Amino acid sequence: MFGFSQDDATTLLESHRDELLGFLLNRVSCPDIAADILQDAYFRLTQFESHSQINNPRAFLYKVVGNLAIDHLRKTNREQTRHADEDELLNHADATPSLERQLYSQQQLAHLKQAVSELPPRCREVFILHKFKHYPYSQIMRELGISENTVLKHIVKAMEHCRRRMRELEADNRHEL
Repeated sequence: MFGFSQDDATTLLESHRDELLGFLLNRVSCPDIAADILQDAYFRLTQFESHSQINNPRAFLYKVVGNLAIDHLRKTNREQTRHADEDELLNHADATPSLERQLYSQQQLAHLKQAVSELPPRCREVFILHKFKHYPYSQIMRELGISENTVLKHIVKAMEHCRRRMRELEADNRHEL
């Protein structure tokens, strides 16, 4: 089974970082979004498994990054369409969520808080700054005095942990009902 180690993914991304940023900026027109897409590409590379060897890692990386850019643009388009539809609905319907939906949202938030609290302190700090306070990598690097690679590793580790714990907590909650 072939896959990219964290070091392989880091080396591949770093060696093509500037050209990838240019490639992405032509598509998404925002440096922060381009940086987020590169982070997602790193995560995808570290999760990738195949039965065959990748003969041209650079071309594969471009394919991954290009697909992520397309996904981002589609998501943005859907959100813009949805917001227009929601504005129309607000003129006609009560947007207050049901009591069940409010309780479920509060439970999910409690589960997420628990998962985040389980992270190691530095990893938790990086994750909170990026995902909840919307700090770009450059600001996190400056404030914490760490490299971009370290920021990426903390975010990937935190995301993996939170996803796993949310699934576990949701499963435990369903079993209790």
